[in-house]
Amino acid sequence: MHQIARAGIVAKTRLAEAAGVVAELAGWLEARNVRPVFDTETATLVGLPPDRPTYSRDDLPSHCDLLVVLGGDGTLIGMAGRVAHANADIPIVGVNFGSLGFLTEITLPELYPSLEAVLDGTAQIEPRLMLQAQTVRDGAVYSDRVALNDVVITKGALSRIIDLA
Repeated sequence: MHQIARAGIVAKTRLAEAAGVVAELAGWLEARNVRPVFDTETATLVGLPPDRPTYSRDDLPSHCDLLVVLGGDGTLIGMAGRVAHANADIPIVGVNFGSLGFLTEITLPELYPSLEAVLDGTAQIEPRLMLQAQTVRDGAVYSDRVALNDVVITKGALSRIIDLA
């Protein structure tokens, strides 16, 4: 793996409890000579100064060597699609803030030891395959998507996982 000079940080939209972690993480990265780079939504959540450059979530993967995603599997899956679309070959570290974390395996207590392993090159990187799905109507491509994990084709509203007690 190549040297990491810039780490993108993305937090789930409106995840207020992530604000403190994002600010702490930025300081931790800077202490290791890694420049934290933010998407606009995460910068707003944390309250970064308006003069600090930020990027859209679509553009962020092109401006970093590593991506740290704080949220749940949905946030990670969304960013993985953006990384693939940007044709960026960067590792993604998924930190679980949700109730289910099949893909965001890292817990908050594991965040810094995991990142240390990524930075020093000892982390085990698991390559993941991406799925490409096209919707073709009358011979024309109507929709072309890249996805991680699964593709859902439906004519109704998207379903969500719920907890039943």
